[in-house]
Parts: sequence; structure tokens; C-alpha cells
Amino acid sequence: MTERHLTPVMVAAMYSDSELALVLADGQATSPAADALRDRLRQHLRDLVGPAEIHATRLADGRARDIVEHTIRHAQALARDPGGDPAIMLRLLAKATMFLLRYAHEAQRSP
Repeated sequence: MTERHLTPVMVAAMYSDSELALVLADGQATSPAADALRDRLRQHLRDLVGPAEIHATRLADGRARDIVEHTIRHAQALARDPGGDPAIMLRLLAKATMFLLRYAHEAQRSP
């Protein structure tokens, strides 16, 4: 588990990609742009796992920590899985990226 500092530009790009994925999922999920976006979202998830894990370790044992750890495992599985319905995968990757962004932000906020 390594701490990676996320710059505001990185966070903005990840958030923007997540928002775009939700839009493309509603009509252009099989376009070349959507394919490239799925790849970027998978990379975002891989980049966010470390900071999200740091956040998880700082939580007291309990339900909140279990939820964060489960979300991280789910995001890792999504990052490894290239298949599935294109629209559904865009939505799942986008939502997982948003969750891990939130956790990574918390990891950076608290020592």
C-alpha cells in the first residue's frame, strides 16, 4: 500500500472521465471514445486503490471500514475485467472511480 498524492488536475480528470462515462453509457457506449474511456477509468481505479486503502486503514474496525474495503475490492475487480455490457461497465467504472476518489480525498485530508 503506497500513498500517492493526487494533484487537483488528476482529480479533475478522473472526475471528468467519470461524468463523461455516465453520459456515454446512455447512447454511445460502444464507440471508440467509450472504449478509450473504459481503459482510462480502469487505470484511474488502479491509481486510486493505494490512497483508498490508506483511508480504510485509518477507519476504526467496523461497518464503515468493511464497506470501504468491499468497495475497494469491487473496484479492483472492475479494473481487471475487460468484458461485460459496455454501457453497464461504463456506469460501474464511473461510480467506482467516484467512490475511490472520495476515499482518496479523505486519505489526503487526514494524517
